[in-house]
Amino acid sequence: MRIGILGSGQLGWMLILEGRKFGYEFNVLDESRGPAARIADSFYPVSEFRKFVDKCDYVTFEFENVPVEALEYAQSQDKLRPGLDSIVIKKRRSLEKKFLKDNGFKIADYTITDNFEDAVDQAAKFGNAIIKTSESGYDGKGQLHVVDGNYSGDKLEGQEFVVEKFVKFQYESSIMISRDIEGNVASFPPSFNFNYMGKLRHSNSPLEAGQMSEIGSRLVSRLNYVGTMGIEFFFDGRDYLINEFAPRVHNGGHHTLMGFSISQFAQHVLAVSGRNVLQPRQFTPSGIVNIVGREIDDQLTTALLANEETILYNYGKTPRKGRKLGHVNITDKTIEGLRSRISKVEEIIYKGKPELYF
Repeated sequence: MRIGILGSGQLGWMLILEGRKFGYEFNVLDESRGPAARIADSFYPVSEFRKFVDKCDYVTFEFENVPVEALEYAQSQDKLRPGLDSIVIKKRRSLEKKFLKDNGFKIADYTITDNFEDAVDQAAKFGNAIIKTSESGYDGKGQLHVVDGNYSGDKLEGQEFVVEKFVKFQYESSIMISRDIEGNVASFPPSFNFNYMGKLRHSNSPLEAGQMSEIGSRLVSRLNYVGTMGIEFFFDGRDYLINEFAPRVHNGGHHTLMGFSISQFAQHVLAVSGRNVLQPRQFTPSGIVNIVGREIDDQLTTALLANEETILYNYGKTPRKGRKLGHVNITDKTIEGLRSRISKVEEIIYKGKPELYF
């Protein structure tokens, strides 16, 4: 079995690491050789997308902003999993919001506009709102917080903007949910997410599932989805509102690499390759700390590995401020103990000054 991955970032890298367990081979297509390309069986430049697809049994993607021509060709060959519909919806926030609303999923109030000045006016009507570019943008990029028509930061550039009413949520959470070609659905326990400057800083699981598993199951079934999906929720004290979904493996599921019977990555590979997904079992509370903008040198590696129940994932990327360079998986027997370990690891990485790195 040979699986093709569009994109060569750390998500593809972890897909390959976990997929090796099943004896599979992997091809990677990208403009440049990222972490996944360095361990793939074969690497193809984007110009050779047809050859790449032809050499694979199935094709998946590790990021939304991948070459459309490669996606469309893989779809035409009945090899693309998940299918093109999910990524087309996701590539424009306006389409994602419309899909969720039209299908009865609870989301924040929003409006769409085609120029920035009008977006600010619409945000002012909400009082407290977030303006997001409809295309591109992630990890806090391509968005502005507007309060009573005032904002700090540069004007956003784009042809379409989504203006969302700010949700006063009690917490943000993620759920990883997988579906196979036979329609079987398997859900991981949700995680609590702590974000900082638009990026996930740490997470811990389990969190009370509430309605998240049921909502996730409806979403992947409605999309006829095959693979693992990440869904981010806001809980406002009454309802679980979908913030966004990612039609791929996701940073919000990295904690499944430790303390679980199967990871989000292995589950995705099983589904994409035509096998049945498995019902994951969580053995112990599990979480992660992202390493952002901080070089993972020998000193930091030694300090992190000296902690019990930790595993370091170094993506091998060139350090720069705001860039995700790795993460640390952490477990403990109790959720309280896990949170304490997370705080200790964060102190080792950031020395109490995360603002220097994010």
